[in-house]
Amino acid sequence: MTKLRTVLVGFALLCALAISGAGFVAAQEAPAPDHPAHIHEGTCGPELNPTPKEPLANVVPRQPAEGEEEGEPLGVLTAPTVLYSETDVPLNLDDILAAPHAINVHESQENAQNYIACGNIGGIEVDDQLSIGLFPENDSGYTGVAILERNDDQTTVKVYLVEPAEAEAATPTT
Repeated sequence: MTKLRTVLVGFALLCALAISGAGFVAAQEAPAPDHPAHIHEGTCGPELNPTPKEPLANVVPRQPAEGEEEGEPLGVLTAPTVLYSETDVPLNLDDILAAPHAINVHESQENAQNYIACGNIGGIEVDDQLSIGLFPENDSGYTGVAILERNDDQTTVKVYLVEPAEAEAATPTT
């Protein structure tokens, strides 16, 4: 089942890249801003409760863990930047699924009223994990995937957010 989970996560990330068109982006030079993220009651759109139910760690460029060295760039250097967040929330996944909830990502702390990506929490659970798509809000171009994993009475939430393609940096392929 671990192989199936890996395939599903990989497929979800590829879908997010395809949706965003980010496969044609030049690598980002400047550091990306932190994007606050939350679990909200309701569903994406006008039904979303604007008051967060549970905060998630800010979505940022992935950093090495303590004691790890940062690796060298590998592969295609024009690949898009994928931002990341991981949070253990004190909510059981069954409780989250018992009512409509969504994961919402904000532009920045200063501009938190501007939502850039949102995904409704629901779908098929595989090996104690639920993968959901994150779709652009307010024409932001940000897409991604969130994975919610059972962790005893908590839920581990991992958010992968793909930065949007910049039109002037895009190079079409044939």
